[in-house]
Amino acid sequence: MKKLLCLFIIMSVLLAGCWDNKEVQDINYITALGIDYKEDQYIIYVQMLDFATIARQEGTKQTETAPIWVGRGTGSTLSDALIDLYTANQQRISWGHVTALVLGESVLVPERLSQVFDMTNRSQEIRYTKWIYGTKDSMEDLFTVSPFFQLSPLHSLLHEPQESYRQFSFIRPIQFVNFIRLYREDAATVVLPSLQITTANWTENLKQHPLLEVNGAFLIQHQTLKGWMQRSDLAGIRWLSTPETRASLVVFSGIKAAGSIYLENPKSAIEIIREGEEVYYRIKLNVDGMVQNIYQKTRIGEMKKLTEASLREEIRNTFLKTAAIHADPYQLGLQLRRADPKLWDELRKEKREMHQASLREIDVQVSLRYWGQRKNINR
Repeated sequence: MKKLLCLFIIMSVLLAGCWDNKEVQDINYITALGIDYKEDQYIIYVQMLDFATIARQEGTKQTETAPIWVGRGTGSTLSDALIDLYTANQQRISWGHVTALVLGESVLVPERLSQVFDMTNRSQEIRYTKWIYGTKDSMEDLFTVSPFFQLSPLHSLLHEPQESYRQFSFIRPIQFVNFIRLYREDAATVVLPSLQITTANWTENLKQHPLLEVNGAFLIQHQTLKGWMQRSDLAGIRWLSTPETRASLVVFSGIKAAGSIYLENPKSAIEIIREGEEVYYRIKLNVDGMVQNIYQKTRIGEMKKLTEASLREEIRNTFLKTAAIHADPYQLGLQLRRADPKLWDELRKEKREMHQASLREIDVQVSLRYWGQRKNINR
């Protein structure tokens, strides 16, 4: 009897440890955080989702759009704005599910970004792996955009950008940890994707449906915002970003389109060329390609040359446009600093570390084949 009594007491003590656990419906889960600065006031926006309505059993079909709540707080500092947000809170807030951070253009200056870093890095809940974006649009509107088929907003470009990039690449998404790493590196340029809302591409029952898209990027170097550039001007960046890049390219013979080429698995290298006191760079790129469509009767050898010429032009155009605003998204200066820090520092002091003549040569090699062709046969 005494043994049973002791066992009952021990079990009671162990079970009592769960008395303060909260149920899912008793917690407000923040999934996205936005920060803007207007009229000398910081503005915090948060996107909040009801996980009870988002969760669904396998084989069921969502018939209603999941509700999206957007919170807003203002203050002279980010802490004041956060306090203002909490004043009207109805339940406990959890920050452990934040997967996206969106910054307004006016926040992308050192004194304001330092507050963003301080607030997010000191939090024990907000992770370093969240995706980070810039925007010129209204954050309240951005946070209320829903994806296709009444899916959860967690399946939108805001929270899951990598799948879209792997299928068709433009501007590579960046996580917060890599943003900080490049931001604090003097020789690096941060390419921060910018989001906007578009109604140009998709309709739902003949009604325009707003969706998110990456329309360009903010370029930040030496912790200074160099400017914003549209997506088409930054097309060359994707070929030097990651081997995960996949995209189609229409190549031209004269003024007429010759064919559509699907390119993947780019492998790039940067060589430093020193001539006296000047430094130049050579970019080497190897990429696999497949001919998707042929618009003019062209031999595969000629199509290969046209594809390589189109890639060289795309890479050079992006370089010239970014060099004009003293940005370096190809990270050429970073390669020099790693190879010769002293020389890079001297060039930087003289403001000669990067100019429009710095890119001397672009060597592109495309391994091209037709759909269904196993080997590359030049004819």
